[in-house]
Amino acid sequence: MKYFESPDAAYIEKLHAALDYGEHNAMVQKTNALFDKGQADRMPMTVGINSRYLLLDPKFNKKKITYKEFTYDSRLMFEVLAEFNAFCNLYVPYFHEMGPGSPLSFGPDFQNFAEAAWFGAPLEFPENDVPAVHAFLNEDNKNMLFDKGFPEPLSGIYEVGFRHYENFLKYAEHYEAEGCPVKEIWPTGLTTDGPFTLACEMCGTTEMCVRLYEDEAYAKQLLGYITDAVIQRIKAFRKVWGVPQKLESMFMADDSIALLSEEMYEEIVLPFHKKLVKELVTENGTLFIHLCGDATRHFPTIQRELRCNRFDTGFPVKHGELCKTLGPDTVIMGGPSVAFLQNHGEEEIEAEVKRIIEDVKPYTRRFMMREGNNIPPFMELDKVLAMYRAVLKYGKY
Repeated sequence: MKYFESPDAAYIEKLHAALDYGEHNAMVQKTNALFDKGQADRMPMTVGINSRYLLLDPKFNKKKITYKEFTYDSRLMFEVLAEFNAFCNLYVPYFHEMGPGSPLSFGPDFQNFAEAAWFGAPLEFPENDVPAVHAFLNEDNKNMLFDKGFPEPLSGIYEVGFRHYENFLKYAEHYEAEGCPVKEIWPTGLTTDGPFTLACEMCGTTEMCVRLYEDEAYAKQLLGYITDAVIQRIKAFRKVWGVPQKLESMFMADDSIALLSEEMYEEIVLPFHKKLVKELVTENGTLFIHLCGDATRHFPTIQRELRCNRFDTGFPVKHGELCKTLGPDTVIMGGPSVAFLQNHGEEEIEAEVKRIIEDVKPYTRRFMMREGNNIPPFMELDKVLAMYRAVLKYGKY
């Protein structure tokens, strides 16, 4: 079944005028191989885009599939994700394999609610929006999680995710969407949104920040509880998926540390980040962290203390200054903010991409262009194409 409409003919014509799938794929394969060695001859580009781009835009989602239906129905989620990824392979230009026959790889998609919901945060499905969780810890029940102990790893939404994954493996056999075969299914439950971000989701952001000042002992107790529960869950999932208990590299996030001073981050949150790395990453392994928002002041500490060699940024970011500070061996992903892309035309986007490229070129060959941070519904794909064309035009070293 086809769930989504294709982009309009004018965009498709513009896309095909800008790239030939075969030439694009050869360039991507070469660039990615050189980038991994730190020897890239041109800057690559990626894009943050997910299922909400199609599900929340009536122009594409003519069948009016809701996120509630999508979240709990394995077959529907699988087919929607297969078609969404095929949509990206055919119409969203960045440095990935594109065109008919290009492979699809994906896993269960719970947006950003799964981890907090697993801890007990109430889940809501707002109309015309992504699923959301609500804070549930207050002064009257602040110890309830400590009294209950850690949630079982394969419980709640992660039980649903485990079922989805098992079903996805069955559905994926000989399955194609838009001529693109499903080649790989990812497991779920192996990353974390970060202990401080989860604490903000569970207590309320303002309330958690106030607790740091008024009840630091409780704040640290909650962060410790969250950290230990996450470690237990990730280790359990690694065992289920047949993955070693400690890996050479791990991805995590903790966006809400953008709210903290450098001193407060180092004193209160960093020890829990260090515990995550100690328990889940090999002795000489590295961290890949996503931190959108104004968090770059924390990057040198994270690089030094957590062996982080890959940062996915948001905005605002002084890209050249950040590359100079972190050095040429650290991968940095960043670019024009989504707000900039939404409110400017293609010529202005080209100029901004050029400015960022020229800003970082003196310091690194490990910068990867991307929007800051995540393509929203209703944003024209022409804006992404403008970024792609600018990267091709100005990104040669």
